[in-house]
Amino acid sequence: MALQKIIMTQLGWFCPFIIWLVLLCFFCAIFFAIQDGFLYLKKLHQVPCDRCSFYTGETCLKCTIHPYKAFTEEAINCEDWEGNYSYSPVFISEQEVR
Repeated sequence: MALQKIIMTQLGWFCPFIIWLVLLCFFCAIFFAIQDGFLYLKKLHQVPCDRCSFYTGETCLKCTIHPYKAFTEEAINCEDWEGNYSYSPVFISEQEVR
């Protein structure tokens, strides 16, 4: 009986400690996953493909020079990038321009 009492008192603080530790690790993992997602999105916003003169706007062939690199991380420092100075956003209709 004395051994059982000792084990129960030890488990009385050990099990909640383990549960809180697992919960802490879970929430830290969620926090770091969200942080990594934001950093990845920041990196993808540096891709200049939509402002390039070689961008076609089609789903099959997005770039005429580097079709496999278009809109990926490899396109961030594209050597063939040329600014499209006649760039106009797609969402503006002709009536709004006038």
